[in-house]
Amino acid sequence: MPRPAPLAPSSAEHTRPAAPAPRWAVLVTEVLAPGYTVAALVLATALYASPGLAGLRHVLLAVLLCGGLPYLFVHGLARLRVLESRHVRPRAQRMVVFAGLVVIEVTAIVVLHVAGAPPLLPALLTAYLAGVVALALVTPLVRASVHTGVFSVAAGVATALSWWLAAGLLAVAVVVGLARLGVRDHTRTEVVTGLVLGAVVGAVAAGLLVG
Repeated sequence: MPRPAPLAPSSAEHTRPAAPAPRWAVLVTEVLAPGYTVAALVLATALYASPGLAGLRHVLLAVLLCGGLPYLFVHGLARLRVLESRHVRPRAQRMVVFAGLVVIEVTAIVVLHVAGAPPLLPALLTAYLAGVVALALVTPLVRASVHTGVFSVAAGVATALSWWLAAGLLAVAVVVGLARLGVRDHTRTEVVTGLVLGAVVGAVAAGLLVG
């Protein structure tokens, strides 16, 4: 009597769970999330462009409007479950967030100008904004890494101030990009797009606005 053919192992038996993301990549992704890094970069920019006690009110105003309001906007929508998370992965949700951020940042820059902030401060913030707009415009085609883009835009803008600073920020952008690959939130194309596009647009904008 012929033996029955052995049953083929189920696909479930062959499916192995994906390896967990490296801890360093998760840590970098969480600690250097755009909500935190934008506020920190705005603070550093404002302190540089509006130094001393006389410029303190402009520093506080810039951090509140350009750092605080965007943070509350994104995190508030995430808390209300309007967004899937504060990392805003779906493209459709990203377009809504980008539109809101552009409105907030343009309003903030106008308010700073009216408030008498040193011209360098609105100019640098406008250069940052140009990078944000560039990342938004390519979103229908490529879901560029905003984590990476924040630092690459800052690196591009910094070329108008210090090449050493620009190199340091670009190095951080590369590390952040590797972390985004490590947690599998982005493809190589998306990370490279955020890195290159942010740096180029930031540098061009700063060159035109700051000189």
